[in-house]
Amino acid sequence: MKKLTFILTLCAMVMLCCQCTTSKELRKAKKGAKSVQYEWLQNYYVRNDVASSKPQHLVIDNEEDFNHYFGPAAIMGGKPTDIDWKRQFVIAILLPETNKPTMVTPMEVKQSPGNVIFRFQVNKGRKTSYKLVPFAAVALNRTTDPQQLQVFFLEK
Repeated sequence: MKKLTFILTLCAMVMLCCQCTTSKELRKAKKGAKSVQYEWLQNYYVRNDVASSKPQHLVIDNEEDFNHYFGPAAIMGGKPTDIDWKRQFVIAILLPETNKPTMVTPMEVKQSPGNVIFRFQVNKGRKTSYKLVPFAAVALNRTTDPQQLQVFFLEK
């Protein structure tokens, strides 16, 4: 019994340390972070072979990878937001598949050297008979190699 208690305590301490490290990194990223312009990507859908049981945080810097996750939505009177892959890259949050209509809205994007902070809001509706993968994606101007950035996703 003592051994089990010791192991559980040790696991809890390790998880707490990891959380503290992330919090420290986030606090460091917030210092000097400034709001940047972004373009909310609309009229896209998450492909049906991408569903996941946990949130996915994506940094996408090319069209091929983007097309692996998203497809253009055929909507009357609207066309998908254009992305200039030479000048822009995409950050996105994909939430787990759900049967509740869910709107994920970008609220703010801040950037500091080597870091991006993406704040978003989630609004859920009532149960339906269909399922979907809620997401929000924004295009940012390239200032550095997107894959070298540390991106923090914060739900409001």
